[in-house]
Amino acid sequence: MGESHTKKASLEELASRIAKSNRDAFNTLFGLLWEPMYTYAASVVMDDSVAKDLVQEVWMDYWQRREELQIVSIKPYLYKAVRYKCYNALRNAKFNETQIEAANAVYVVSEMELEEDVTELTNRIHDTLSSLPNRCQEVFQLSRINNITNKEIAEKLNISQRSVENQISFALRKLRKELSIVKFFSF
Repeated sequence: MGESHTKKASLEELASRIAKSNRDAFNTLFGLLWEPMYTYAASVVMDDSVAKDLVQEVWMDYWQRREELQIVSIKPYLYKAVRYKCYNALRNAKFNETQIEAANAVYVVSEMELEEDVTELTNRIHDTLSSLPNRCQEVFQLSRINNITNKEIAEKLNISQRSVENQISFALRKLRKELSIVKFFSF
């Protein structure tokens, strides 16, 4: 327990040095948090390149506003910023109703959960998805990761649009059931 306190203190120490425009401190913090933040964003938007862009934006914004920001705890601040960017990206995409439901099903991390390993949470999502029947996985991936419309998925897989919607609903129900961390976005 003492170890996490030391780690937390060093993050805050880095943040206070960043506020004074210390580039080395920024690079160190970036090195520590970039990958877990990216993993988190990728598990939310389910698109690697979008996730990279969103996380980069958060870091650039942080550096540009470093002197004016009043941050109590840096890690929750950065994750909240990523979460907000992810939410906007999902909201602004041309989603159909089922995809909007999928966007709403994405988990929101509390500050306490941020102390857990974000990679572990991401793995839980991937494990749940990989436990779905093959056809269900395929439909969910086409809809959620490739952003293909239900109509196009139905044509591609030669099944009815209703069947596509049922498969996506089933996947979402399974995600909600298996992951206690799945909640609705709250801003």
